[in-house]
Amino acid sequence: MTRRLAAILDADVVGFSRLMGLDETGTFATLKTHNSEVIVPSIEKHHGRVVKFVGDGTLAEFSSVVDAVGCAMDIQRALLRRNESIKADKRMLWRIGIHVDDVLVEDNDIFGDGVNLAASLQALAPPGGICISQQVNDQIRSKLDFRAVDFGNRRLKNIERPIRVWRWTAEENEQPQSTAGSRAEATSRLRNRPSIAVLPFTNMSSVEGQEHFSDGFTDELIGTLARCRWLLVAARNSSFSYKGRKPNVRQVAEDLGVKYVLEGSVRRAADRVRISAQLLNGTDGTLLWAERYDRTLADIFDVQDQLASEITGTIEPELDSIEFAALRGRAVFDMDAWEIYLKGLWHLYRFTLDELKTARTLFEQAISIDPTFAQAQARLAYVHIQLGWYGPLDERAERICEAIDLAERAIALDPKEPAAHLALGRALALDGATEAGLAHLRNALQLDQSFAQAHFALGQVLCYVDRPAEGIDEVKEAFRLSPRDPHLWTFHNIVALANYQLGNMAEATKAARASLHSPNATFWPAIFLAAALGSQGESAEAREAISRLHRFRPGMTCADARREFYFGDNPVMTVTFIDRCIADLASAGLPD
Repeated sequence: MTRRLAAILDADVVGFSRLMGLDETGTFATLKTHNSEVIVPSIEKHHGRVVKFVGDGTLAEFSSVVDAVGCAMDIQRALLRRNESIKADKRMLWRIGIHVDDVLVEDNDIFGDGVNLAASLQALAPPGGICISQQVNDQIRSKLDFRAVDFGNRRLKNIERPIRVWRWTAEENEQPQSTAGSRAEATSRLRNRPSIAVLPFTNMSSVEGQEHFSDGFTDELIGTLARCRWLLVAARNSSFSYKGRKPNVRQVAEDLGVKYVLEGSVRRAADRVRISAQLLNGTDGTLLWAERYDRTLADIFDVQDQLASEITGTIEPELDSIEFAALRGRAVFDMDAWEIYLKGLWHLYRFTLDELKTARTLFEQAISIDPTFAQAQARLAYVHIQLGWYGPLDERAERICEAIDLAERAIALDPKEPAAHLALGRALALDGATEAGLAHLRNALQLDQSFAQAHFALGQVLCYVDRPAEGIDEVKEAFRLSPRDPHLWTFHNIVALANYQLGNMAEATKAARASLHSPNATFWPAIFLAAALGSQGESAEAREAISRLHRFRPGMTCADARREFYFGDNPVMTVTFIDRCIADLASAGLPD
């Protein structure tokens, strides 16, 4: 038995057993064709060697990492073209994993951890895609146009240490949607989701000719609400059929098949505009929420856009609370996937370890009922992130790996689900892949500009990378969009963090105290309050802040506080910032 360095390529068919169940003879013939006409010729063209075929899989080795990755890209592009004319549920898609390592060679077969790792990378790859290890990525970075995405550190089967993984798919490759779950389940979930009609806002302006403003605002509001993928919004033409009339709310709800009706008025005088809005229960016409907005008109379109996003951002958490209230007293076994999901959201936003564990169980139950439920997958990923913050420090790396897996799954089910990009963005940032994390958070906001939690998360990660001024701007937007958000305590906490970074200690202290007023606040604002006060030297106020911190975390020391800034081996903030914060905590009186 000898050793040599090799680039190992492991390829496998996605869902081969399912395809065989559909058409055994045809599937086997397609497998042979793919191997003989695409995979083997490509391996030979790139100076590789087929080691063996194992069932529906192929193992190959290359002396060059560049050749191995180039071969994998050619294979996936060729198979993509072959699949274009085939129905989505009958396509034979392949996953490929590549790693470089020493291998043991005997009788033309290869063995070792590197072979196992390539197989584990293959299992992580998306259908029609490629996963490579960090070692491979380092070697091809300047040699191939391989536009891979950093998917963070992953714990792979039978591999002790976390491995950093990079993923690639052809840009034009559209992943087939999962067929898991029945059409009836999806229909039921849609039917039970909240639905709303926006009636044309009434023009009450003293200035003539302002109908276009009220109609334009209604259009903007319908479009903004429609970007909330969990909310079913009646079409514009249906809503505008009631223009100029004073319809009965219950009749509107019955006619349009919605649970809620949003109506309002626009009053404009000179350069001032006042918009009033109210949310009504379509069943009995009761008032659920009302608000008034006053603005100075500089640019009509900017005002329409700002107010539409603000109303949308406020309505989202309001409807969550209203929908959940209707479920109180009902047992989980009597609920469908959507209702269990709502119950999970309520527990998630309680922000304690026990409540997070309950939320995890509920989201898992919702997914077991409907495996295509992308939002439940996304929120389960979010729960794992929160469990990383609230649970044992030695579990953080594992939690982030789970979160990344679940968020990726959610995006595969629904690439336009903002909550999935939010979860993946936060998880990647905590895992050290900050730029990839920022990109996904910005994707979430492109999909839903009114998503206050995504603005907050983007602000948080900008603070991680030492851009606190930009972070404050994003969190201010979160405050504007969702002034009663369940995350409000942590909005204030990030403002405290950002001002502390900027050296604005008075503002940091003010924001930290505001965060601590919330009943679900954790020890973090107490840390930033103590650090901001400690930066001015020891004082009675600083000692009181340390006492407050110890009420959250009895016996916490500077060493304990330092560990809180790490997820696995990854510091959340810069090491310079962490050193400064710990020094200020020590000045405030936190013991070593």
